[in-house]
Amino acid sequence: MKEIVEIALDKELDDFSMSANFYEEYEMDSLGAVALLVEMQKGFKVKVPETEMSKILTGNDLRELIMKLIRNKNDADGK
Repeated sequence: MKEIVEIALDKELDDFSMSANFYEEYEMDSLGAVALLVEMQKGFKVKVPETEMSKILTGNDLRELIMKLIRNKNDADGK
């Protein structure tokens, strides 16, 4: 998770916390949110609906969404 967030924000996060608010604590803006969406899709091979991005505020939110999307993808693929 940390690597994806760092790539999206284009900065190193020494004190990364899964509960930290990306917008408040890491100063993520709308471009960072788009970059995060792209990195999630590339890194985890899932399609992230844009409507879900507004729900991603923390690393915990990100992890939960990725797990949900992977489960849905596996169910659709019959795995």
